[in-house]
Amino acid sequence: MKSSNVTTVTKSMHSSILVATCLAFTSITAFATPRTLLPDESQIEFSVKEMGVPVTGKFKRFEAAIEIDPVEPKKSSASIRIDIGSLTTENDEADAIAVGPDWLDKARAPYAIFKSASIRELGKGRYEIKGTLNIRNKEREIVIQFSTADQAPEKTVVTSEFTIKRSEFGIGGGVWNEGGVVAEEIPVKVRFTLAPAATKSNPAASR
Repeated sequence: MKSSNVTTVTKSMHSSILVATCLAFTSITAFATPRTLLPDESQIEFSVKEMGVPVTGKFKRFEAAIEIDPVEPKKSSASIRIDIGSLTTENDEADAIAVGPDWLDKARAPYAIFKSASIRELGKGRYEIKGTLNIRNKEREIVIQFSTADQAPEKTVVTSEFTIKRSEFGIGGGVWNEGGVVAEEIPVKVRFTLAPAATKSNPAASR
């Protein structure tokens, strides 16, 4: 092969490798900056058992800033702020009790706040996050597992299911603690849809 042809092939190979490397780097770092929450496609739901009967509800307003670095998960972070007053069970009487002084005490603790301390990868899009959860101005450490999945067009969905113990936060005091009227454990389901990485990454309040 002539030297000029060798040079051309070599340059072509170098260019291909460079392009491939750039594409790989871009795909790896695409989720390394905070992603904007899409409110209309995100939910925080819960369930409380009263006398064995589940009462479901959700929060309509919340903010989240989520940053996942798949290369160095320890650099990842997440924070969530939930507006307690946005709670709804689609029953006005139940809602008033839920945000009242015996339960979530909206007047003195208007927000529930979660802040991550560390995140580690478990594999196949799953992570474990350690942090603090503050409800009713009572802060407790919590460990939660969550999953991430890509969704067209270039969105990312973060999902998690975990349980909190209401007594740890003083939720549902007074007569609600008598005779097992209300279950101790409260299951919570979270689904956050994050905008494409190109979108300006400021936390967005939900509807």
